[in-house]
Amino acid sequence: MQTVKDDEVKLFADFDNRQRVQSIGQKRQTGKTIPVIDFSAYAHGGSLEERKRVARALHETCIDTGFFYLANHGISEAEITLAHDWGRLFFELPPEVKAACNYTPVGGKNPGANPDKDTDQKQTYSLPRPLLPGEVEDHPNRMLGRGKWVDPALMPGFREFLEAHVVKRIRVAQLLCRALALSLDLPEDYLDAAHRFPSGSLTYNYYPPVDPATAGRTQWGISPHTDYGSFSLLSQDELGGLEVRDSSGQWIDLPPIPGAFVVNIADLMARWTNGYYVSSLHRASNFNTGTRARISLPLFFNPHAATIIECLPTCQSPANPAKYEPVEAGPYVQALIQQSNRIGRPGVMQRMAEERLQRG
Repeated sequence: MQTVKDDEVKLFADFDNRQRVQSIGQKRQTGKTIPVIDFSAYAHGGSLEERKRVARALHETCIDTGFFYLANHGISEAEITLAHDWGRLFFELPPEVKAACNYTPVGGKNPGANPDKDTDQKQTYSLPRPLLPGEVEDHPNRMLGRGKWVDPALMPGFREFLEAHVVKRIRVAQLLCRALALSLDLPEDYLDAAHRFPSGSLTYNYYPPVDPATAGRTQWGISPHTDYGSFSLLSQDELGGLEVRDSSGQWIDLPPIPGAFVVNIADLMARWTNGYYVSSLHRASNFNTGTRARISLPLFFNPHAATIIECLPTCQSPANPAKYEPVEAGPYVQALIQQSNRIGRPGVMQRMAEERLQRG
């Protein structure tokens, strides 16, 4: 664990797009490790009392940092490793092949847009999920079911594997929505409708090794940021490098646990809960990977784009009124994604994104 230095306060203020609110009568704990939550009660049909134990564990960690490991979720370690191996094959392809897909090189899609800052040292390949049973072909999100795939002759079997894999992750995420609802004293199915046909993407992050001696002072694999939607479901390889910042400003390591996902609460869930569940700053370094590139694979799990995010009934009271105006999920997230694509860093400052939405 690393304690934040005094001069880092200003440094990280530039990235700090968290909702700065007090939790509802709760004190956030600091100086803790990130807990491992056994999800077998949901993945394998446990009893209500077993599911309540999961919900209580979620409640505690979502107040503190909004980060936790999810173990025994129903997807094998071997399948997760294979998903990473497919990603490494993709990033080894020639630049012109990757450019034909939804690929972003180091520096973002417009590297000259922010020349006064060091861009994140990562490449990404994003894929929208396939259409789910019951969805219609003319879905308002035109990207769904229309990912830009590599020629099958170059990576035979890749599309079939990854489309099946992302559907499995979505199922885990939908079950996690049930556990989160229960953790907030809501009916377990309260969040089902908003996430039956979720938005978001499965995105490969590829971090080439970086020499700390030559890197810029604020240069990261991915710089400090929060995620935008409901939550993210991340697998990381054995190299590690992920950290989360707690409420005291300390950075906590999240070393890889084989087979487990790292889950983090994102901005829309924080808004939904009136700031009760926290969307924390996190970052990834690729300074200590030697000559090897690091790879991670998050599912950014967001509500359906048309969902109106307004304070949940159990997260407000006359003494603790709703702190945020309702927002529509899709435009809110899209504003931050567009900013990230322009500047090669995560979208920052929610207030700026909201102002952009208000201006239309």
